[in-house]
Amino acid sequence: MTDSIEAIEERLKRVLAECTTLPNVSEKSDFDGALVGEGAVLDSVALLQFVLGIETEFSILLDDGSLTPEHFKTLRALATLVHGSLEKQVQ
Repeated sequence: MTDSIEAIEERLKRVLAECTTLPNVSEKSDFDGALVGEGAVLDSVALLQFVLGIETEFSILLDDGSLTPEHFKTLRALATLVHGSLEKQVQ
């Protein structure tokens, strides 16, 4: 059984805090805003570190087609992407 989207979101917060060296980023940070793009939490290096951390944490590979701004717009959108990838593995 796959984790709920909310549980995945919490794991993503932890991964983000562990994988990035950005100031003021911790598990308790509020990530309701954009992760990438204008006013984003992540720069290009931090994004790469985060993607690698996600793949390790969830034992998934995010293909190039899923690495779109829409999937990284919010933590919830990213959690939905990860949830879908995990569901595919179960099938």
